[in-house]
Amino acid sequence: MNAYYLRLIAALLFVIPVSAFSLELKGVGRVTPVNVFAKLSADYARLNLDVSVNYTAINAAEGVKLLEFGEIDFAETDMPFTKEELKKKGLAQFPYMFSAITPIINLPGVFSGQLNLDGKTLGDIFLGRISRWNDPAIAALNSRVKLPDEKIVVVHYAENSSGTFSLSSYLSKVNPDWKSSVGQGMTLNWPVGAVMESPEAMAEYIKNTPYSIGYADISHARKNKLSYVRMQNSSGTFVSPHAGSVESAVDNVKWNAGNGFSEALTNEGGEASWPISSPAFILIKKTSDDRERRQALLNFLGWGLRNGDLDVANLDFMPIKRSILPLIRDSWNDSPLSLEGATKVSAAEVKELLAKGVQIIDARIPAEYDVSHIPKAIRVTYIDKSAKSANFNPNQDTYDLTKLPADKNAPLIIYCNSGACWKSYKLSTAAIKAGYKKIYWFRGGMPEWLENRYPIEKTQSVEAK
Repeated sequence: MNAYYLRLIAALLFVIPVSAFSLELKGVGRVTPVNVFAKLSADYARLNLDVSVNYTAINAAEGVKLLEFGEIDFAETDMPFTKEELKKKGLAQFPYMFSAITPIINLPGVFSGQLNLDGKTLGDIFLGRISRWNDPAIAALNSRVKLPDEKIVVVHYAENSSGTFSLSSYLSKVNPDWKSSVGQGMTLNWPVGAVMESPEAMAEYIKNTPYSIGYADISHARKNKLSYVRMQNSSGTFVSPHAGSVESAVDNVKWNAGNGFSEALTNEGGEASWPISSPAFILIKKTSDDRERRQALLNFLGWGLRNGDLDVANLDFMPIKRSILPLIRDSWNDSPLSLEGATKVSAAEVKELLAKGVQIIDARIPAEYDVSHIPKAIRVTYIDKSAKSANFNPNQDTYDLTKLPADKNAPLIIYCNSGACWKSYKLSTAAIKAGYKKIYWFRGGMPEWLENRYPIEKTQSVEAK
């Protein structure tokens, strides 16, 4: 890690004296949201004296790496991972706020919102194919602006920096030459331009360099009084970067927890939409066996999403809409990786146990069971109304242990619909507390069974006797 990042960590790490807290949650990610997390952390600390939240701004790639190694509790990024990537890394992601990535300029005599650009022209500028400010392509979009016959000074970030993914995603959609020669990502092979290591360096360079162009999120541009442009969106309208134009782009998205909320908001439809809108994501481990730490993390994240919208908006970002909060919260709630008193088994091990005559219990509702179930599985439905937490209250749930075999020494396999389904975890817990001594918990459930192409039955439900 170079000297710049070491200075950055020292300057941006929001620290609450850990001696005052019994548990410290750690996050690492981009520089962009450091003020958001500082405000949320301070507010949360006043309400929860046992937990501190420290966010270190390095970069998104480093945050993901540290999260995978288990050295931090959450990471932050503006580049969404695919469903397959999340599964491979054992992570879950969700959006928590949005921003506008905007070109920023130093064009003497031209103020914020006076210069119009479209995606093709912007891409050609960053490719170095348009090299002067009075180029015919720029002039055609700005008939009322006096453009100087000066060389364009291109500036861009180094690797893994804020806004690069969203900008390159947008340019890949609207400029075929950019797509074929540069593409999208957090780290790019830029054909031209000076390299900046941080948003602060970018702002300083643009301020002090006439005829330069770079990019930043709108909160940083406004904070540093940088001039931004109007961009032509997919509807042909020239729009400015602000919360309303970002909201217009976000409103087009149909969020899907099944794909890890993996969405890029660039070049969205709508006359008012900002074309380089950017979601910001939090990444966490898909599941954890550290109950206390996991619950503390989810409590903070849930509180932040519910109560942090004003803080987010005051810092020139757009908060997540509360209508999708239940979808986000449900995506966190995978059951733990292990269950004390039970043996976790794989699909292959279940198949072997079945061959030995071990009884298998399906904890799902009748409709799920009727569609398909593991052969010879007996349904003992568990209706879980309690929290999806290892500390759940079984008194809030509905289940009937009298439908299990009377012999508590008899081995039982219990399953439902994988780790995101808590029914098998809760039924197994209840069975263990009732004195059953040999519980095999098939955490992977029906999805894992089907992935292995093992046989299924599609008969009407049969309850245990």
